[in-house]
Amino acid sequence: MTGIAAVIAAVLAVSGILTVVTVSASVTTVVDTQLTGSMEAFEHSVVKFHDQQAAAAGTVNPDATRGEAGYIKPFVDYVGHGPGTLIALVSGGEVVDSARFTKSDATALNVRTQALVEEAVATGGTARENVELGALGGYRLEFLTHDNGDVLVAGVSLATARSAVLQETIVIAGLAVLALAVTIIGTIIVVRLTLRPLSRVAAAAEEVSTLQLEHGDTGIAVRVDDADTDPRTEIGKVGEALNGLIDHVDRALAVRAATDKRMRRFVTDASHELRTPLAAIQGYAELTRQDSEDLPPMTEHALARIESEATRMSSLVSELLLLARLDEGQDLHLDDVDLSDLVVAAVSDAAVSAPGHQWSVDVPERAIVVRGDRERLHQLVVNLLSNAAVHTPAGTCVVTRIAAPKSDDEPQRASLTIADDGPGIAESFVPELFNRFARADSSRSRAAGSTGLGLAIALSIAEGHEGAIEVDSSPAGTTFTVTLPWSGPSDEHPAVRRRTDFPDTQPQPVSSARD
Repeated sequence: MTGIAAVIAAVLAVSGILTVVTVSASVTTVVDTQLTGSMEAFEHSVVKFHDQQAAAAGTVNPDATRGEAGYIKPFVDYVGHGPGTLIALVSGGEVVDSARFTKSDATALNVRTQALVEEAVATGGTARENVELGALGGYRLEFLTHDNGDVLVAGVSLATARSAVLQETIVIAGLAVLALAVTIIGTIIVVRLTLRPLSRVAAAAEEVSTLQLEHGDTGIAVRVDDADTDPRTEIGKVGEALNGLIDHVDRALAVRAATDKRMRRFVTDASHELRTPLAAIQGYAELTRQDSEDLPPMTEHALARIESEATRMSSLVSELLLLARLDEGQDLHLDDVDLSDLVVAAVSDAAVSAPGHQWSVDVPERAIVVRGDRERLHQLVVNLLSNAAVHTPAGTCVVTRIAAPKSDDEPQRASLTIADDGPGIAESFVPELFNRFARADSSRSRAAGSTGLGLAIALSIAEGHEGAIEVDSSPAGTTFTVTLPWSGPSDEHPAVRRRTDFPDTQPQPVSSARD
């Protein structure tokens, strides 16, 4: 719009300038026509009377009176000149006689004006030129030199011409501004009316962009109206192309959703079916080891490894089954859960499992009650605590805190943070941290017992409770922040003082790992 206004303004400016120049030239032509008439009448009168007197007396006497030899008729007595016209006779560089005509009479030029006329004659380089004559204003003067050296000067006032040009300039400028304003307003109205279908197309595209397609919405019901998909117009082509793009994406999402559903079903069924044979393998291994005194050492060791690996594989299958059920929105039994009690219990267990770390908890005395599955929320906290225990060195301080909104103006969400002062997570690995089977160790070693599913399970549990998990890591430490919907304080759950000190214990193995 700014560019259009600039182009229109430039066109109007050029048109106005050309119009003013044309008007000025036309007015100058009119002035020159008047000046030509005045000079012809002036020359005719002066030459005729001069020749008559010179023939009678042989000389011209400017001081002679009427009837005396050498008498010349005063210029103020001349007729045939319009108001504002002036005439003068310059002889020997001085004004001999002069007159300026008005509507009623004529008067001789004053001394100041005569001096300006004499200066104009002395410096005049052209037959006609514009000269400023002091109080009289601008005049267009014409000079005519006789054979005897006398110069006849005739002038026409430029006041009327300049007034006309100024008035025309003001009118043109006003009309240009008005035309520009009307054009801009009209263009805005026309463009908005013309682009209204494009606005509807853009609104449809924006609505599609706000759909939560990554969280289960696999269908796109938004389409551009048929009225905005006319292929005969440019906007209609855009609308039709957008509908085609949405249809293509919708079909692709449907195919992917069906594939994901089949994959989840396969994982669920496979995990479920694997539990029985794994339990059988583990059971037979335990049964066989009951008679370990009759077994060779190598056989006993092999059975122990079979039992250990069967146990680990059973845990992995259980985790896969849990993830599949969480993806399908299953396996959650909602109830009121005191998050503070749950966290204190989980930290207490972590202190027993990893006594080499310094564990502390900071929870409010009042109950922080959330609506959720207690077992799954406990598993979420345990996975995050185990993640800190496994992937930080001994002596690391791990602090667990719970916070709730202090006023109704804040978002009503409970916040759980687990912060450690360990070495942190590699920046390149943070985006993949919650992916399934993600491990920072590129060799995928299981020395630490990591399956790469712990944090993925924690994220699925949080999202299943309409919550979220964020991570902030640096060489100074790592902080996991879990947010969950909170309904506010309740009188049904009074404040209690909880145990927050954890005695030293002997180290025990930790089953979960930082994933």
